[in-house]
This record gives sequence, structure tokens and C-alpha cells, in this order.
Amino acid sequence: MSVISSLRDALRLAAPPSAAHEEQLTAAALLILVAHADGRVLPVETDGLLVLLGSRFALAPEAARGLLDDAARLEAGIDPSTTLIERIIHDVPFEDRGPLLGLAYRVAAMDGTIHEFEDDLIWRTGRLLGFSDRDLAELKAEVLKDLQALPAHG
Repeated sequence: MSVISSLRDALRLAAPPSAAHEEQLTAAALLILVAHADGRVLPVETDGLLVLLGSRFALAPEAARGLLDDAARLEAGIDPSTTLIERIIHDVPFEDRGPLLGLAYRVAAMDGTIHEFEDDLIWRTGRLLGFSDRDLAELKAEVLKDLQALPAHG
């Protein structure tokens, strides 16, 4: 069973499925996959996921935490990237896919470094969604420019 299917099944108990809910679930799964891509999840990444999910989908902090807690309990038996691409194509409107990849880059950069595994995952995802190398390079540069403009914390 894929991460998406497991996450979807876990969350259906909490809320009836809707197009908006399916989009939230798919986006959260991509962000969680990116956060785990380098083999570790720092507290700043978990906090950042909560903020990004809450902000993107107007979720209360408890709802965003519940989404992450449900995802943490899942066991991924296979690489879910191909299934995830299918879910993004199905659940995320075309015009929202670039911003979603931008969020993925934000998650990847939260620990201060975009690791090769994270960058490759986002790049492969973008290519499978039909983005060119140039589109992805511009998207990544824009996200990094925005992140560099933010004041440093801690």
C-alpha cells in the first residue's frame, strides 16, 4: 500500500473526502516525503511543515499537527513517488502545481541546506508533472531568493 493510500485511508475517518481534502492530503504527502528525503527530520522542519500546511490550507494548528501525526504512523513499503505524481495530477489543479513545488523547496531548505536527495526528488517530481529544467531552476531560484530575504532566526 502506498503512502498516499494509507494516509488517505487514515484521514477519511476524520473527515469526509472532498476535492479540497484530497488536494490537502496530496500536498501534505509530497511535503512529508521531501522532509524525509535526507533521512532525518529536524524540529525546524516539523515546525515548518505545520506552518506551511496551516498557511496553505487555512488549517488550525491542531489539524495540521493531526495530519503530520497520521503521516508519521504510516509505513511506506514502496517508493511512493510515482503514485504521488498520479495523485498530484488528479488532485492538484495545474495552476497550483508550481506553487506546490515551491512549497516542497521551502520544506527542503528548512534545515538550512537543500540536500541532493531532496533536490532530486523535487526535480523528478516536477519533470514528471511536465515542468522543464528551466522552469524548475527558475522556481527553485525564486524560492531561495525569497528565503534569503527572510530574517534569520535562532
